[in-house]
Amino acid sequence: MPRILIVDDDPDMAELLGHMTDILGYEHYYVATGEGAVQASREHHPDVIILDVMLEETDGWAVYQKLTPITDAPIIFITAWRTGENRLKAEAMLADGFLAKPISHHDFSLQVNRALGRPARRLSGVVPA
Repeated sequence: MPRILIVDDDPDMAELLGHMTDILGYEHYYVATGEGAVQASREHHPDVIILDVMLEETDGWAVYQKLTPITDAPIIFITAWRTGENRLKAEAMLADGFLAKPISHHDFSLQVNRALGRPARRLSGVVPA
C-alpha cells in the first residue's frame, strides 16, 4: 500500500488531506513541521510527500531542499497562495506537482496517482526549460 506523508501545520487541512488519501486507499502520515518531515521521511520512507509551502517555523521551499538528499519520493507542493510565481518556483525546483487551496479531491487524486506512477522529476533527468 502506498504511503503518503502530509506536511501541513494546519490540522484541519492535514485532516482533509488525510481523508482524501484514505479514499484513495493509501496509508498516510501527518507532520506539522519541516523537521518532522525530515524525520518521518527517514523513518517511514513515503512513496509521495505532500508539502505545504507556508509552514509556521519555515517554508516548504527550504524543507524541499532538506528532503531531496534523503528521499526519492515525489514531492507535491500545496499552497493557499495561488500566484503563478509559486507555481513557477515549484516547476523550477523540479517538484512533482503543485496544488492550490482549496484542493479538490479530483485534483488531489490526479496528482498523487500521477506521482506514484513515475520516478521523481529531479531523479529522472528532466531539465527545466
